[in-house]
Amino acid sequence: MQCFMCGTEVGNDKVCYNCGADILLYKQIIYTSYVFYNQGLEKAKVKDLSGAIDSLKSSLQYYKYNTRARNLLGLCYYQTGEMVRALNEWVLSKNLQEEDNPDADRYLAEIESDPGLLTKTNSTIKKYNQAIEYCKAGSRDLAMIQLKKVVSQNPNFVKALQLLSLLYIQEKKYADARKFLSQAAKIDSNNTTTIRYIHEVKERLKEQNTGRRRKKNDVVTFADGNDTVIMSENSFRSMLDNSRASFMNILLGLVIGLLICFFLVVPTVRDNMTDDNTDTVLALNEELSDAKTENESLQSEIESLQSSLSAYDDKQDIATSYDNLFAAQNYYNEGDSVTAADYIQLVTRDVLGEQGQTAYDNLYASLSSTIIQGYYDDGNNFYTEENYESAITNFKTVVEIDETYNSGAALFLLGDCYRLTGETELALECFNRVVELYPSNKWGKQAKVYIAADDTELSATEVGE
Repeated sequence: MQCFMCGTEVGNDKVCYNCGADILLYKQIIYTSYVFYNQGLEKAKVKDLSGAIDSLKSSLQYYKYNTRARNLLGLCYYQTGEMVRALNEWVLSKNLQEEDNPDADRYLAEIESDPGLLTKTNSTIKKYNQAIEYCKAGSRDLAMIQLKKVVSQNPNFVKALQLLSLLYIQEKKYADARKFLSQAAKIDSNNTTTIRYIHEVKERLKEQNTGRRRKKNDVVTFADGNDTVIMSENSFRSMLDNSRASFMNILLGLVIGLLICFFLVVPTVRDNMTDDNTDTVLALNEELSDAKTENESLQSEIESLQSSLSAYDDKQDIATSYDNLFAAQNYYNEGDSVTAADYIQLVTRDVLGEQGQTAYDNLYASLSSTIIQGYYDDGNNFYTEENYESAITNFKTVVEIDETYNSGAALFLLGDCYRLTGETELALECFNRVVELYPSNKWGKQAKVYIAADDTELSATEVGE
């Protein structure tokens, strides 16, 4: 430990032997900082990241040069998806202690080794901020679209998961909200916001499934001669309890009488009914057969209705589709093509009238370049992140709209995603189509290389056989 006045190394003394400064209080402050650091470390080990962040912040408030606490704080931010805060802590740690700081060196080196990470982080932050603006404007659908993109790019972004869950709660989609809250809880197990939302979802699901039963102080009325007596249910039950002994005696006598009747009368009646039982059983069997046939017919009708209903499960109602169409037209008139493209993708064309479909087709044609560019950019981001399944979905949408988009780039990247996921036949179809359309540009040349490589591998296999 160094003296805070002159920088001289000091031992267990209370006073610096070089400058005479009182360092006892200074030592206590530093020890307190390390106590909070140890608390943060223990919480981080059990994935209580929010608690760890609070403890590490307290540690740095006591002693800002505690680089261990600062590096761990950056790592906690990184685990919760807040890359910018993590970088701030690691860069500050490196500036405060340039030498003998291996943790900060390693974390910063890993960030630098992935050149696409900062670009993806910047895109994620922009989409998250845009989602917040949509929420403030009351556009929950658009906010949910942006947040789903954020979560797909950064699955550990706890704040995005919480906001998306809150929107699902407001839409009364509690099962979806619980799924994202569970994902957030796995990342940060003791986050108070997540726990509060989970408790709220459980209460709402409980109300939705079982309902709440309210106890009522009912009253009981009965006639006593010419008078009508009104009394509370509790008082009535008390009266019944007082008369229970008398009722039990009466019931016991009735039971004994029934037993005597059963053992004396039933044997005679049973003998007389034996012949009639056969006819009754046959009649019941016929009724049961008819019931089964009718049940099968009803079941078939139910399945038919369910299949018809499922075709409309994902469609919006007419009013919502028209609202989104008008919003898209307004944003397009104002020059905001990106927002207009988001709104028009929320429209269900089939529920519109003839004029509405015409307006939709005209507007969609005007926004097609913006829409296809959005799918292409998302596909590129997923391709860079090696999330090939999501990239295939986006590139496939681009190719279905325009297979020549960007001089065959989308078609080639779709084929490359198929190649990297082991779907060789689909990949070769894409590569052959790229060569057919653009034999001389860079995509066509690279496609020829992959086709030739596949042919070489096939020839080698045949020789081996």
